Amino acid sequence: MLCFFCSILFFTSCSKDTDLFDEYVLQDPEKEPIENIDSDVTDGGNQEDGSQQNNGDGTNLLLNGTFKSANEWTLRNGSSAKEGILTVIANGSIGSTRDNWSAEYSNIAETSFYNTRRYRLTFDARQTVGSGNLVIGQRFTRFYDDPIAGTFTNYSIEFNGATFNGNASGNDLTFGGDTVGDTFEFQNMVLEDIGASTDPINTGQPAQVTFFTDFEASTYPYEQWGADGESPREINQWEVDHGDPRTTDHPDSPLKSGRNGGRAIWLGSYNNEPKRNEFGKDRALSFKEHWVGVSINVQNRLPGSRILLQNRLLANGSSNTVNAISIRQAEDANKLYFSLPIDVNSVDTLPTSGAGSNTESVSFDYTQGEWVDIVIHYVGAFGADYQGPDTSEMSRILGHEVRADGLIEIWVNGEKIVDHVGTTAYRYAKHGQEVTGIITPKIGAYWGGAFDPQGDIFYDNYKIWNGPGGSFEDLDPSK
Repeated sequence: MLCFFCSILFFTSCSKDTDLFDEYVLQDPEKEPIENIDSDVTDGGNQEDGSQQNNGDGTNLLLNGTFKSANEWTLRNGSSAKEGILTVIANGSIGSTRDNWSAEYSNIAETSFYNTRRYRLTFDARQTVGSGNLVIGQRFTRFYDDPIAGTFTNYSIEFNGATFNGNASGNDLTFGGDTVGDTFEFQNMVLEDIGASTDPINTGQPAQVTFFTDFEASTYPYEQWGADGESPREINQWEVDHGDPRTTDHPDSPLKSGRNGGRAIWLGSYNNEPKRNEFGKDRALSFKEHWVGVSINVQNRLPGSRILLQNRLLANGSSNTVNAISIRQAEDANKLYFSLPIDVNSVDTLPTSGAGSNTESVSFDYTQGEWVDIVIHYVGAFGADYQGPDTSEMSRILGHEVRADGLIEIWVNGEKIVDHVGTTAYRYAKHGQEVTGIITPKIGAYWGGAFDPQGDIFYDNYKIWNGPGGSFEDLDPSK
């Protein structure tokens, strides 16, 4: 039966799929081009605490710890990386200015929202000029400030990653020293993720949960939504480029409570924006592997083929992107559907009608006005059968082999409706720009220029888990 459906629907990775598509598939209508506007986060520090010996899995989070070149590193003040040696020339306190980060490795991992991740940094190092301390930090906050030997010696340091804790921050390694001109050399650097921090923070969410909101006041270190259910943009932990979010506390809200009581977020046509009312979390999802859980309540339906949720795979130098996964309103008023990029023959095909081009569709029933619980598990890849141009540089940058089989699993109201192994991403945006592996999730109504604004959608219990180890139970938004 499975092979029969595959031949009709032109699935190209059927031999690998344990697909549950047969009772859910429909053909996609035309999809309008979708514009993505990205925004940047601001600087912030982190809190370093705790010490407990843990075991990593041996994976080096640094794409370049051998220093045969300066790839991946930002070097300042005459510092260099070549021929197997990272040379760091100190320029003063790393806590005072970014200019004193003589060597910087950006974005070692996703920033956690609650509990932090804990890391182990090992390397061989020596001091060749001066006698001041070597300083290593997590951005502006130092976690190592000690002298080192004059001959190559092995060092192992544990530290906590960054958390949002009310302010956006990043997981960036910085190297320098307080004494200007002191010089340090490094070899064989390895950075491992060794588990959750020993420093408990907030709710007890696992450290792999890099973002979570139930839209309640108690979730945040400050009130984000306002007494009347309106969100002051300047203190919101989402990016709201095209959004005017309200909550169920708003006097005009057609829904008065969230998935499990409390409140939910409302995004609808009340904002009179001609294309959308949505917001997102910039660069929040790992192409290598992520999970997303969310509850959705469609109070008033959107036009057919319009979007309720999208995970947008960003492309180089372009606002036109490719959806890793999107949820859309079907022409049938009682159905929604997922658009999935699962055709290996479409990996190198330029989209002709927007981010959802060349996708397959998997539909499911829903009842307007009732909550739908969704869990998505995603591993990004072009597929083991992909025969296109070389991907070695992309794989090196991502730290993940993209010429391999990916994975998409999707549950709706506890029932698994997709279990796909094979192609899970396409390579190019509309004008031929290559995707970067960076994924920005967005929620909210996107009706596009072809329709008048219409629809009211509510969201609750939105959670992101980045990396391996997750499960349906970890992300189930009904709990």
